[in-house]
Amino acid sequence: MQQTRAPSRWRRVLKRFAAVAAVLVPMAVVSVVLAEPAQATVCRTNAHVYLTSVYPGSFRFENQPVDGGTDDYQMFAGDWTSLRVGGNGLRPYTSAFWNVQSNVSGSFTFNSAVAGGNCVANETYVNLARHTVAGEVWTVRANYLTGNSGQFIQNQAHFRIIFNDPPPPDPWYQQPCYYAEACF
Repeated sequence: MQQTRAPSRWRRVLKRFAAVAAVLVPMAVVSVVLAEPAQATVCRTNAHVYLTSVYPGSFRFENQPVDGGTDDYQMFAGDWTSLRVGGNGLRPYTSAFWNVQSNVSGSFTFNSAVAGGNCVANETYVNLARHTVAGEVWTVRANYLTGNSGQFIQNQAHFRIIFNDPPPPDPWYQQPCYYAEACF
């Protein structure tokens, strides 16, 4: 009689173990599948944003002070301004954006391209259709989400644009020249 009870007892223990495993294993698989990778290890490069449409270019890195100095550039006043901006080391699928404070026309923002899975927001031209006047100064501050630490860099001083009067036209071009007349 002892020999017939032992195998049935083992079968019951084995059935209970199988029942518990049937409940726990799918939960463990679901938790592993739903877990997202740590964002801190996504990008290897320290995050930085840049302006390359001027010489020399302006770069700001995540480890620089937020209220550090700005790079200053001079441009001619006009009806539109074109800037080429980008970023590297940004959190994937985010973009950097810049806040512009003008001493004449208030404030506005513009964005870079969206960073891909490689943490790079490719350089893109941003054409700003804003009328500027001589003496106007744009103070530009960068905002971006880092891809290596997940830190949000907010209002980091980046660059300033000082607008000047365009040069006067060459007097040679101001003389009217009519059809079939020699222009000197």
